[in-house]
Amino acid sequence: MPSVELIQGAPALQPSGPGRGRRWKVFLAALLIASAIGLAFVYGRTPVYRATASVLTVKPKAVDTRSTEADAEHVAIQGRLLLGEELLGRLSQRLMDDGEEQLAGVERLRDKLSVIAVPETNLLELRAEGSDPEQLQRIVNRWADAYEELRAEQIEAATGRTTLELEEQQGRLQARIDEARADLLAYREANDIVSLEREENRSLASLKGLNASLSKARERLVEAQARQIAVDEAVARGETVVPSEQKAEIALLQQELQKAKAYLSDLEGRYTQTYIERDPILKALPGQIRNMERELDHAQGLARVTVQDEAVQAVEAAQVSVEALEQQLGEQQRKVQLFTDRFKEFQALEEGLARLEALHADSKERLATIQVGNLKRFPPIQIVERARVPTRPIHPDYQRDLMIALAGALALAVFVTWLVDYLSERPHPSHAPPYLGVRIVHGEQPRSLDATPPNNRLAFDPQQASLPGQPPPNLPILPRELAAAEVKSLLSASDAATAGYAALLLSGVSPYELPLMHSGCFDRASGRVGVPGAGHRGLTLSTNAWRWLEPVLYDMDHTRMALPVAELDAKLRSAARDARLADPGSINALAVWHTYVVYLVRQGIDVSALIQRVGDLPSSALGALLHYAPPGDKRPSAAIDFTYPALAF
Repeated sequence: MPSVELIQGAPALQPSGPGRGRRWKVFLAALLIASAIGLAFVYGRTPVYRATASVLTVKPKAVDTRSTEADAEHVAIQGRLLLGEELLGRLSQRLMDDGEEQLAGVERLRDKLSVIAVPETNLLELRAEGSDPEQLQRIVNRWADAYEELRAEQIEAATGRTTLELEEQQGRLQARIDEARADLLAYREANDIVSLEREENRSLASLKGLNASLSKARERLVEAQARQIAVDEAVARGETVVPSEQKAEIALLQQELQKAKAYLSDLEGRYTQTYIERDPILKALPGQIRNMERELDHAQGLARVTVQDEAVQAVEAAQVSVEALEQQLGEQQRKVQLFTDRFKEFQALEEGLARLEALHADSKERLATIQVGNLKRFPPIQIVERARVPTRPIHPDYQRDLMIALAGALALAVFVTWLVDYLSERPHPSHAPPYLGVRIVHGEQPRSLDATPPNNRLAFDPQQASLPGQPPPNLPILPRELAAAEVKSLLSASDAATAGYAALLLSGVSPYELPLMHSGCFDRASGRVGVPGAGHRGLTLSTNAWRWLEPVLYDMDHTRMALPVAELDAKLRSAARDARLADPGSINALAVWHTYVVYLVRQGIDVSALIQRVGDLPSSALGALLHYAPPGDKRPSAAIDFTYPALAF
């Protein structure tokens, strides 16, 4: 039976055409011309200089005082003044007097000059721009001097005008103060206001005395009422109530009654009743005692009535006193209310007079300040920094523009060189992709599967074998083995047809067998794929693997494979670049098929089962691949997973 050998390699490079020297000539010529034009443009422009001076728009502060706070409104007004007709007219006249008629003219100066406010300060920066540095310095310094003179004249005129206004204002204020004082004095006399303290005036003092008297009268009324209640309660209890002036008389009667009763009791103890009745003096003694008791009862009754009458009279007298004081207090309160209103008017007059006097004092102080201050000797502005001759132009920036011009010249030279080379229609040397071919050998089996030169053919020396699982380092270079993640990324980045052909390679169809495949090789009902050629065999594919083959079956006819192997290699390399895999140039159909072969070998597949799945392998290649096999006995075919992991999803 004939055998098939895969032939893969790269064609020899065509020699470079004789156009490199001409490209250098075009590049240098374009670079020199563009550089010359750029340099002429950069250095052909007139430089613009700027002279500046700084002016403080307020009076400089003294050593022992704080700085004046920034006044944005004042600074803006002074900026308008500096560019106003009057000041620029003076500057124009000065320039004409100095013989610089070409700079004279308000509009010409306004175009050349500008004023910039320094933020959060009272400083103004005077600027002049032009091509003559010394001329700019003179203009700015004369501008600052003219501004200083103009401000001095304005301040002098304003000082005289302000002084006159203040003197007139003082006269008017003094007249109003005299009038206010006369009105205040008349009002005070008319309303009996003797003091600015409310409590010291007569109405308020009387009101205070009435309040005190009313409080005392109410206290006496309460005491009288309490005494009346106490007397009534004592009488109700049967107690003896005696006025102070009758206490001695009643006490004497009680004493005599007690003596008589004691004497009678002593007689009754010493003598019999019969003896007492026989003695006319002793017999009359009980009657005398009864008379003395009646007299005492009568005296106590009179005293009781007297005390009750006195208590009632005291209550009535206190009540009358309270009512009289309340009436007087009400009248006095009305008077005090009237006095309070008048006193408020009096205070308003006093406050008005105080305000007038304060205005008069302020006006007097301002006038003194203006008269004492020497504004001519200490002007209200200060030229902080005068203009100097500028040494560097503000624009153009020659160094920056030079770099831009040279970079542009270089870019233009590169573009012109490319354009000339492109339009010359000379063939460029190209690197053709590696070719892939098939050689049918009758009789002897092929000795290798790769297309490397003879000195790179796979050879296996059992004495040079290294550890199992990895090939020894001295073996010929095998195709690249892709990791499972790389295969998955490669399939994701490939189009449907390329991924389908890659699925065939990952199922056991070798690259040199792909051109032999046709639509009759696929049996979807049984799930098998027949591989024609010398290594004729049948491959059973999983359901998930069949999904990847749909685009291949759609494009494949009965006679040939729709996608050549060389084009498949190019598409795989492009997909590897899109997936950003390492070394995409080493990824081709042979590398994908080799990855599947190593995948089966790493599972410990038997050699006969491996050949039955991927086809015949040269002994040298088989010996190199067996170094990937794990140690131990070979596993049966039933224990091998023939579906590559990337095709299981």
